Amino acid sequence: MAYNFTYRDATTGNFLALNKGMNPLVNYNFILRVEALFDLPCKSVKSFTRENEYELIQEGGRNDYVHMRRKPISRPFTLEVERYVGVDYLDPLPNGAEPVLPIILIVSRHPDNFADVSAWARNYAFMGCVVMKKTYGELNAEQSGLLVDTTTIAYREMVCLDIPFGG
Repeated sequence: MAYNFTYRDATTGNFLALNKGMNPLVNYNFILRVEALFDLPCKSVKSFTRENEYELIQEGGRNDYVHMRRKPISRPFTLEVERYVGVDYLDPLPNGAEPVLPIILIVSRHPDNFADVSAWARNYAFMGCVVMKKTYGELNAEQSGLLVDTTTIAYREMVCLDIPFGG
C-alpha cells in the first residue's frame, strides 16, 4: 500500500519543520561568562561577524565563470564588549589576557536567569581568545552618565548554538 505524502503531513505536529516565528528572542537579556567562573554583566556587545576571505580566479576559456578559493585570514575576528566600571573587584579580562576556557555569551529569554541552563535560548562560544585592547570611558563633568570600558577581544573560532527548548 502506497502512502501519499503531503506538506501538511510533514508539518503537522512537527515543531522542527514548522517555524511560525511567534517567539523571537529579545536582545537585552545577556551576560558574558569568562573561564566558567566569572559572569560579567555588560552594557552592550557590539555586533560581531565571522567573515571568510576568498580569492577570485577567472578561467581562461570562459569569461562568465569565476572560481572562489578561500584565503587564509589576514586579520583576527574581533568582539567588542562594553562594561560598566565598578561592578567587579577584579577585572577578569585585563589587557593581554588569554583565557584558557571559551568565553561564552549567553542570551536568555528571561531576565537575570543565567544559572539555569534550560533558560538559555542561544549562546555563542568564542575559543582561542586574546584581549587585544581596552578603551577606558570618557569622563565629562558637564553631563551625568555611567562610566564604561570597552574591551576588544580577538578570537580564533566561534560556535553559535541555538537551544530550541530553552526558556
